[in-house]
Amino acid sequence: MNEENENYFIAKYVAGACETDDLINYANCKLDNGVYSDELLDIIDAEPKCWGIVSPLFESLIAQLPSFEDSINLIIKYHLKLIASEKVDPFIQFRQLLNDINNFDLYENVAKYAGDNVGIEHLYGLYYARDDLDVNDNDGVVEISVLMQEKSKKWLSEH
Repeated sequence: MNEENENYFIAKYVAGACETDDLINYANCKLDNGVYSDELLDIIDAEPKCWGIVSPLFESLIAQLPSFEDSINLIIKYHLKLIASEKVDPFIQFRQLLNDINNFDLYENVAKYAGDNVGIEHLYGLYYARDDLDVNDNDGVVEISVLMQEKSKKWLSEH
């Protein structure tokens, strides 16, 4: 797991987008990649394998957890980099972003539109604009995809 993916995983944890199995899989992955620590083994060996036991063990691995707000921004940046790369389907990736920040209120402290509190209001609108297209409007889907890629690049350059 590279540093960017590791930071993304930790941000998802802080944002409340992880489950107990995710933490166990994280520990297994680290061990499989030759990273050893007693804390990782404690996660693997935890009984019962429940959030209340595994989560504190995971937290003991992390020197300093980022704040909730920093985690949300890191998650957004992670997904928008992928969308901007033009190597993924923007709709699928943006859906994953929304899933990852599900515990963040996109409607709180907004100036005008949902998501403007973190600067993703245009992407949010584009994502849902697909619902307004006719079922077979492939050109419309492509156009919105390109706009999502452009808006992702713009967000990355501004944040």
